[in-house]
Amino acid sequence: MGSKNKDVIRLEREAVIPILKPKLIMTLANLIEHSSDRAEFLKFCKRVEYTIRSWYLLQFEDLMQLYSLFDPVNGARKLQQQNLSSEEVDVLEQNFLTYLFQVMEKSNFKIATDEEIDVAHAGQYLLNLPITVDESKIDKTLLKRYFSEHPQPNLPDFADKMYDPCRLEKLLSRTSRGRNKKEPKKDDEINPETDSEDLYVERIRLENMDLSQ
Repeated sequence: MGSKNKDVIRLEREAVIPILKPKLIMTLANLIEHSSDRAEFLKFCKRVEYTIRSWYLLQFEDLMQLYSLFDPVNGARKLQQQNLSSEEVDVLEQNFLTYLFQVMEKSNFKIATDEEIDVAHAGQYLLNLPITVDESKIDKTLLKRYFSEHPQPNLPDFADKMYDPCRLEKLLSRTSRGRNKKEPKKDDEINPETDSEDLYVERIRLENMDLSQ
């Protein structure tokens, strides 16, 4: 019997520094000779952190303010109160998507590719629920217009479709972080060559696992 085909998916490495923030800050601070300079450096690190947090806070507030206009429960009423034209509503929708994708990108969320979706569809699950999509409730213009203005590579086939009652539902999937099985070095050195390479991970199905032990 020939070997069965394996489900293999490519995972891009995240652009992060694999070290705890407090450890990094204190390691750098301990390299500073004078205590006064060291204290100023720690203050600077706090200011940088607060600046980043304030950016996320402002983006989130703008995002939620725009979302309140498109909330499936109360959004229609708020839009009517604003007395906005259809062109103004289109602009607000695009602004909402812009803020959302910016926050998603900063949070290391990625759009699922066709390759990842094919691997997911290939799985045989114990729980199979019949799922149908009402095509009449799909907006095929909103995301299409957004991606035409903000092109991205490897978009899935359904990237131009959005389900109206729950916008952007299941469009984004967080990529799993690859785990390096090798023991970390004591000095926590990072090999830039291996760190830049993508990971190829095999998906092991539950029915193929040996659970007898």
